[in-house]
Amino acid sequence: MQSYFLGGYLMSGFIKIKSKALLLNNTFKLFCVTFIALILKATATVGTVLSTHFILVSNIFQSFLIEYNTFMVYFIYSLFVVSIYFLLFLFISGLKTGEKAIYFMQSKGSNAKFKYLFIFLRPSQSFRSFCLYSKIFILKLLWGIFLYLPPYFCLTLTIYLYFSTVIYTSVFLTLIFGTVFLISISSFYYNCISVRYSFAPYYLCTDLKISVKEAINKSTLNSDGFIKDGVYLKSSMLLWILTCIFIAPVFYVVPFRKLTNAKFITFCDGLHYSLPQGNKTKIFIKNDGAI
Repeated sequence: MQSYFLGGYLMSGFIKIKSKALLLNNTFKLFCVTFIALILKATATVGTVLSTHFILVSNIFQSFLIEYNTFMVYFIYSLFVVSIYFLLFLFISGLKTGEKAIYFMQSKGSNAKFKYLFIFLRPSQSFRSFCLYSKIFILKLLWGIFLYLPPYFCLTLTIYLYFSTVIYTSVFLTLIFGTVFLISISSFYYNCISVRYSFAPYYLCTDLKISVKEAINKSTLNSDGFIKDGVYLKSSMLLWILTCIFIAPVFYVVPFRKLTNAKFITFCDGLHYSLPQGNKTKIFIKNDGAI
């Protein structure tokens, strides 16, 4: 256990140092990439929601309801809503992959151009991105249901016993402790699952011909041995996020966090092929040049 925390601490610190060096003179560019991507996604989302709402309450739509069959009008409107939201998700998925591509290239030391943000908005590429994020979402959702069901039942039982019967303080505290413990364990393993699938988008943006299934399989393969390190790195970044409020400005922390995640992927991906056996976290500094 001690070696794990020491290895995770050293690896996390080393990756952050590398990310800070790569971020030098690129902070403003990467922040602009993230900010523009966020503005475009927010604008598209708000525009889609407002347009579907205004159509629903418009006089033209109400006149169609009076003149034609109500069921048919709502059916056509539902098809329109599904289609426009599908296009929205394609747009958001393409932008998300383009943003990851820029950070991934920057993590390798390449000078990523701003135009790569939009390269995955092509129909075929945005559809691949949409399929990948949808599959990862479904997998994480299923894992989340499986992992959080025990603490949910424990919490429900605690609340039921507290309000319906006379319960001893010691029993109540035991149930509360058990619930908190189960939530902590479930959260840890859910973060492990998130790290397990986190490599896939980066593989998708570096190989335009790789399939969604291959990207996910490659992610689960290459993340093997680094999952706990990824969880530790994500946890350590929470302090950086909190500094946005008190100390560090957001235009530095946001690119730094995203670049650190990308650097972790390139770092582990390189080590996966350079270390045949053994604990990968103990000799990572010697293999950094192989990335």
